[in-house]
Amino acid sequence: MSDKFTLDMLDIPSGWRRGEGDWTGVAAAMARGETVEVIQEVGSTLWQNSLPEKHSLYWDGENISTIKARIWISFTQRRFSPESVLPKVQWHPRVLWIGIGCERGTGRELIETAIQNVCRGYHLAESAIAGIATIDTKAGEVGLLELCQARNWPLKTFAADILSSVEVPNPSNIVVKQVGTPSVAEAAALCAIELISCTILKNRQDACSTILNNRQDACSTKSEAACGVGILPAHTILNNRQDACSTILNNRQDACSTKSESACGVGILPAQQRLLVPKQIFRSKNPPLSQGGVRAGSAVTVAVAVCPIEYLG
Repeated sequence: MSDKFTLDMLDIPSGWRRGEGDWTGVAAAMARGETVEVIQEVGSTLWQNSLPEKHSLYWDGENISTIKARIWISFTQRRFSPESVLPKVQWHPRVLWIGIGCERGTGRELIETAIQNVCRGYHLAESAIAGIATIDTKAGEVGLLELCQARNWPLKTFAADILSSVEVPNPSNIVVKQVGTPSVAEAAALCAIELISCTILKNRQDACSTILNNRQDACSTKSEAACGVGILPAHTILNNRQDACSTILNNRQDACSTKSESACGVGILPAQQRLLVPKQIFRSKNPPLSQGGVRAGSAVTVAVAVCPIEYLG
């Protein structure tokens, strides 16, 4: 076992965030070449392709006789006992989208507290939050903008007619009268994960189209010289590229739960499959006075959806 393979050498996506754990202990176990179990629940697995031939990582479910350390990759916030003899760490891919509904003038503090309460109540890692989603009429809400800027979270907004097309578990007749859609928080969270999934799928399709076009231009004849490959016929190279691109697209389409980009629109994913936390309402008993003596918003609705693809923006 090579003693040069260390924790820092893992080609983990840059958007992932380190969570709690005994990082020193896990790093030492890897440096000694001891068995380290990896439990990956979310996020891309492409980093596994860059592992050296000889490494000490094993995956959940494999027959492991002696585990000396463990790596968790999930959106869950685990609390590791400091007395545990087994060093453990956790990485958090950014896969959680927080749907927010709030009254006009709601301050950053109340919104942030509501999100933190949901994360604590459902054992979710705040480090796994990808961004915030809401209705487009809240795009200029100062409290939301301040929070997103402070936490470096993107803010995705959706029109009422888009949100109203999404099936949610807790629609509200009161909300539909107020903003034109029976759901804001739940529907916005679901819209966000589908937007991210389909955007990545489209980018992959564009990249594959570019690859194929370049290859077709280079391999426009059957001659070996035109392709510059020496021994492989042009059509073989092109077929190989098509197979590779098809594999990429199929994997992304599976993640997007559809077989075509056009079908991957808002509202196609059943809410029960992606909505991790249904709407939770938080109220402030004594909302502060905003500028001009007007009472600030005192209610925030929070919902959480998990995306099959992590956000790396």
